[in-house]
Amino acid sequence: MKFIGKFAEKYDKVEKVILIAMFAILVVVIFMQVVSRYVFHNAISWSEELGRFIFVWMSWLGVSAGMKEGEHIQVKILPNLFRDKGWVNAERGLYILIDLIWFLTSLVVVYFGFDIVGQQMDMGVFAVATHIPMWIIYLCIPICSIIVCLRLIGQMVNNVILIVKDKSKKKGVDA
Repeated sequence: MKFIGKFAEKYDKVEKVILIAMFAILVVVIFMQVVSRYVFHNAISWSEELGRFIFVWMSWLGVSAGMKEGEHIQVKILPNLFRDKGWVNAERGLYILIDLIWFLTSLVVVYFGFDIVGQQMDMGVFAVATHIPMWIIYLCIPICSIIVCLRLIGQMVNNVILIVKDKSKKKGVDA
C-alpha cells in the first residue's frame, strides 16, 4: 500500500506541473495571437487551434485534479443526513455507491474514447492549421478517464478500509 501511496503522490505532483505548464503555454500562445492581430495586423494561423487543443486537454486532466482536491460539484443532502444521524458507515457506503456509478460511467467513456481515437487514426485526420493528428487530441478522453477510474478505485478502497476499521473498533468495544 505504501508504494501505491507514494506513486499517487508523485503522480499528483506531475499532474500539477503538467497543468501549470499547459496553462502557461496557453497564455503565451493566446497573448502572441492578440499581439500579432492587434499590433501587427497579422493573425497567427495556428494559435487559436493550438489554444483550443491545450484547453481541451487541460479540461479533461482537470477532472482528475479536481477529484483529488474534492472540487467537483456535489449534492450532499443524503450524505449530510447520514452524518447528522451518526450513520458514518452509511455515509461512506453511499460514497462508495456514488464512486462506483462514476467509475462505471468513466469505463464507458474509456471504451468509446478509444473507439474515437481508433477511428481518427484509421481516417488519418489532421488538424487544419497545426497539422496535429486529431487522434492525439482525442486521446485525452480515454487517458484522462482511466486516470479518473484509478482515483475512484482509490477512493472506494479508502472508504471500504474506513468502514472495516470502524466495525472492528466497535466489535472491540462491544466485547
